[in-house]
Amino acid sequence: MSPKGRLSLAISIFCFVCLFGLYFAIAAWMPFMWGVLAPALISLLAWLYLERRLMIEFFSLKTTKYGIDMGAIIFLSILFLCVLNFVGARHVKTYDFSINSVNTLSEQSVKIVKSLNTTLNVKFFYQDGADRIEETKKFFRDLVKKYQDQNPKVLLEFVEMNEKAKLTQDYGANNGKGEAFVEFNGKKNRVENFTEQDFTNALIKVTRVKNKIVYFLEGHGERSTEEEKDQSSLFGFKQLLEKNSYEVKKLSLLSVPEVPEEADVVIIAAPTQGLLDHEVRALENYLKKGGRIFLGLETPKIVSGLTEVLNNIGLQVENFYVFNVFNTPLGQVVNSQAPTVATVYSPISEVTRVFNNDEMTIFRHPHALKDSTRSDKIKVEYIVKSPVSSVSLLQLDSKETSEPQSFNLVAEVKGKYHADSAADFNMIVTADIDFMTNALLYRNLNRDLALNSISFLARDLDLISVAPKEISTTKFDLSPPEFDQYFRFIIVGVFLPLPLVFLIISSILWFRRRHA
Repeated sequence: MSPKGRLSLAISIFCFVCLFGLYFAIAAWMPFMWGVLAPALISLLAWLYLERRLMIEFFSLKTTKYGIDMGAIIFLSILFLCVLNFVGARHVKTYDFSINSVNTLSEQSVKIVKSLNTTLNVKFFYQDGADRIEETKKFFRDLVKKYQDQNPKVLLEFVEMNEKAKLTQDYGANNGKGEAFVEFNGKKNRVENFTEQDFTNALIKVTRVKNKIVYFLEGHGERSTEEEKDQSSLFGFKQLLEKNSYEVKKLSLLSVPEVPEEADVVIIAAPTQGLLDHEVRALENYLKKGGRIFLGLETPKIVSGLTEVLNNIGLQVENFYVFNVFNTPLGQVVNSQAPTVATVYSPISEVTRVFNNDEMTIFRHPHALKDSTRSDKIKVEYIVKSPVSSVSLLQLDSKETSEPQSFNLVAEVKGKYHADSAADFNMIVTADIDFMTNALLYRNLNRDLALNSISFLARDLDLISVAPKEISTTKFDLSPPEFDQYFRFIIVGVFLPLPLVFLIISSILWFRRRHA
């Protein structure tokens, strides 16, 4: 390298060092820095010109070419990894191999979170030092991450209550062991438990513009919605409706002889006493206006008033009970004390198309529905049926059964109730109300069938889905003889031979190298 070249390179390096030092000290670009950058660049270019022959010789060397090739490979490899990481961060894809897909959001939750058009703020309040707070934070972070994978508009913030006392007071948080809130468009709601079901319920409450109103008809011996400990009560079902942001009210047509205009759904839960004529007219007028009714029956003897309604929509209730046939070592048996299982669902109905035929709903002593004469403007779709291995009994203690066949248990009815109807009505008719009582509501798909029916009638189609599944465990039990057999095989067949095999191989290799 020539003396002029060394001088130019030294000036360039000195100027660049001074420039970086100034920028680091000031932390901003100032105009006078151009006076340092210009001589640095000029000196660098002068060095390259003066030492051009050296550069040409350097890049002509084989070692330089090999080094450039290796540098290019390393650069391309790093670039590939960076691009792969960038794409992976922007497009997250997860796979769930658990038995019940407990690590994946249910279809209902996915629909709701994907419908968010603005930011959903999730705040988790806690106090440092609280019992197991780090575990709780991690568990909640993992839960929210499932929603964030579906929509990046879900934002999570952890708030230490002592550091942000004003924000804690505004939200009303008071549990230092962990308390969460969701906020959407100014509406806040507390997440009761850190589960998908409760988190999704909180989302429903803050995202719904107007709560739908569900009326329970009363005054005719219908099932109670207030008795929490009564197994035949609908108390649990009423709570589920309220958790899904439905406003639940009672309807007495004795005092108010018409269905309120605000009613989105009217539930008639197995009345045992007859309806008066003006009550029946009120229900029929509601259907003529495009009303929506959930009718749950219990006995084949329909109370007076509802018989006319059923005849108009083209349905009848059979006078026998439906039971399943069980295969036993002694042959096929019908157990009249066991519940009746339904496994056949309509693939086209909004209520049941998300169900699989390997899942079941459970009824207690149901009757069957059948067609009767109806208007051509009314359409009936049987959406839940018993399996073909089902029989009918006229009495619970009867021994005489019918031929095995499938029976209709739940029907979806729609159309014009009368020729002068203003709009199409919708009804869900079930031949058994027990599937949604406290005793059976949380069995298998019963909860989903009940909630999906109301969501369909209330036009909340985005809420129709199977509710989040519970975590189940897989047990693998070995009897003592089997355990001993496998244990001996592992010890004798694996652990003992391996050291001996390695010793023999190493001895052979040593002997060959020793005498090579």
